[in-house]
Amino acid sequence: MIAFLRGTLFEFNEEAIIIDVNGTGYEVFTHSRSFTALPAQGSEIFLYTFLQVLDNEFKLYGFLSRPELSLFRLLMGVSGIGARAALNILSIMDPEQFYYAIAGGDEKSLTKIPGIGKKTAQRLCFELREKISKPLVETTGQEAGEHIMADVLEALETLGYSRMEVLPVVMELRDAGQLQNNNVEQIIKRVLKNQAMRMKK
Repeated sequence: MIAFLRGTLFEFNEEAIIIDVNGTGYEVFTHSRSFTALPAQGSEIFLYTFLQVLDNEFKLYGFLSRPELSLFRLLMGVSGIGARAALNILSIMDPEQFYYAIAGGDEKSLTKIPGIGKKTAQRLCFELREKISKPLVETTGQEAGEHIMADVLEALETLGYSRMEVLPVVMELRDAGQLQNNNVEQIIKRVLKNQAMRMKK
């Protein structure tokens, strides 16, 4: 298993990066958003990697962040989603955006991704809805605090709310900058107030 590569960016094309690691060139496939964040050619580069073993070849996929690698692994476990579709998803959405779409059942946003039709979007939401809570908390942890987010969601579940029901509300409040206060009780009150307003619409 190749967990990561650290070397020199030798060259890249539309689909892959070639990294020189002590004189050995590794071809690493990645998504298009990665190319906008690459260092200058000849500079040092670090990638988290996933090695796919096929019948007659090996393919190495690389990602600039651990959350992207985690999402790629998650997507590869969904029936009907291969490496190309997973890369297409990462080309359009960062992990937080994708988890948010799944949590909110936002099939419309998912169908804007090349190769993802309505049925595939529905399958993604169905198969991943119960799996995205932990990675979503990890992805957004730096801004709202992983433990605070977890405590808020756990408390709301205790009150009888489904995690998938309130997670989009929590994320909307976070995006609006209303979760800066680390007081869990106050955050829960905001979430419940926001949820009540949504139900009235």
